[in-house]
Amino acid sequence: MTGTQRDLEASKGGFKFAWPFPKKRTALYKMKSLLTMGFVSSVSRIMFLGGNKLIVHKKERFLKQLEDTSRPLITISNHRSNIDDPLMWAMISFPELLRNLNRNRYTLAAHNICFSKQWHTNIFSLGRCVPCVRGEGVYQPGMNFSVDMLNENGWVHIFPEGRVTADPIRFKWGVGRLVMDSIAPPIIVPIWCQNMQNVWPVYPPYYPRFGHTVEVHVGEPIDTHEMRTAGAHEGIHRRKYITDQLQTALFDLGERVGHVEKGTSLKLLRENKD
Repeated sequence: MTGTQRDLEASKGGFKFAWPFPKKRTALYKMKSLLTMGFVSSVSRIMFLGGNKLIVHKKERFLKQLEDTSRPLITISNHRSNIDDPLMWAMISFPELLRNLNRNRYTLAAHNICFSKQWHTNIFSLGRCVPCVRGEGVYQPGMNFSVDMLNENGWVHIFPEGRVTADPIRFKWGVGRLVMDSIAPPIIVPIWCQNMQNVWPVYPPYYPRFGHTVEVHVGEPIDTHEMRTAGAHEGIHRRKYITDQLQTALFDLGERVGHVEKGTSLKLLRENKD
């Protein structure tokens, strides 16, 4: 059984613990979170020190948006391994990380994988993972919290496909809600990861593999201002419209770099036009 299948079977019951993020982030809390993020970043880098190779294309596109704190930032990517995040962020060097200490990413994570025990909840929340419960819709606490972080001009990463999948699938509407409900229009940076599943497999046994090359392609940043106002779309129709636009942008990137079959983006859009 794959990790994804186990995830789907165990997704019932909802988030069972007290909300792990304090209303007021004290200096002590911030220090513990930074230490956790630093440790995770270091472990991620070890995966690419000699044993595997990481090639990043157009990294400067991402860094420019990361360092511009005048707007909220959302990164979106395909999801091919259970630990795409944090491994993909090994592309951020330590100097770049230090320059942006106040803008480490928050990422939505499956509650039944990362938050199944209290100590898991403590650790993953310090690592800025936000519990997300499948089936509870776009107005659940994790989504609300993510909007709050965007309203502080923070950075939120999301896997819009909603689960680990070998082939592209339609986006969930949560990303559309993040764009719509942020006070300022977010900047979206699409990122395509290739071969991450060869470093950390989807099937057991789960342990790191070596001798592989992972490629990360950073797409053109997308200003969502026009997306939020164009046309006559309202309410859920606008949320779907935004989601479709971002789905097309990410899968078009996958097609351009040769990792997705040509026509996949358009096919998915046509299949889900209703």
